[in-house]
Amino acid sequence: MYHELSEHILSGEFDIDFAAPALGQSGTYTSELRDPDGKPVGTVHGTYRLAMNRPGDGELMAHIIERIELTDGELHVDAWSTWAGLAAGDTLYCPVTGVSGAHLGRQGFREWRPVDPGKVAFARIGFFQRPTP
Repeated sequence: MYHELSEHILSGEFDIDFAAPALGQSGTYTSELRDPDGKPVGTVHGTYRLAMNRPGDGELMAHIIERIELTDGELHVDAWSTWAGLAAGDTLYCPVTGVSGAHLGRQGFREWRPVDPGKVAFARIGFFQRPTP
């Protein structure tokens, strides 16, 4: 598990009109994951797109895809969130799948919450216990 990480935005581009977000607007980002001592432990490469209005209530939904490169393997994130929740700084929980290295085939979660929006976020990655043969 990777607990109590900080995530520092290194770069990003977006075409989202924050005053009037609309379908099709999107963004990309690269950030660095650091342990509590400030040591880099990984890099996040992500994209998000305002992809649909949720059936039933019309809430604008963002589709998020991330590739997380850790020192001991790579992870994939594919998740959905309400745009209002992301913009408000709510905690985001996403499923994560290990795609290489020590985490190949592992399933778990990624937790993310902005601390200083657009600059630094709290991050955590956890894995579910592997089944015993």
